[in-house]
Amino acid sequence: MSLVAHLISHCKWNVKDNDMESYPNHREHHFGNPRFELIRHDIIEPLLSEVDQIYHLACPASPIFYMYNPIKTIKSSVLGTISMLGLAKRTGARFLITSTREVYGDPLEHPQRESDWGHANPIGEDSCYDEGKRVAETLAMDYH
Repeated sequence: MSLVAHLISHCKWNVKDNDMESYPNHREHHFGNPRFELIRHDIIEPLLSEVDQIYHLACPASPIFYMYNPIKTIKSSVLGTISMLGLAKRTGARFLITSTREVYGDPLEHPQRESDWGHANPIGEDSCYDEGKRVAETLAMDYH
């Protein structure tokens, strides 16, 4: 069961998506469910909404998508995180952010320890994703 499916089974959820990483079938099975509302919104822009919890999963995670538009990818991570942290601060919502294993050391090491300092190359092909996630985590701690 996906995270979204699990959350929808327990309460009403508004899902914000700009379709940057577009898999047409990844959410259509939720359409018609009264606990699911899809709002097309670019996470980079502030969102005026009343929420109790924020699950910030916004950023294309597939190299096919994040390398297609690296500037949009890093903006989704950094500006999107600022936008969502501002919403959390304004509404008092609990905030969960997802990251990437490259932030926590050697991606080939399992399990990874959060005490590691990371394995991301700041000028590599994947840096738009890896460094964006690293900055997003820094912002989450700064708002904390």
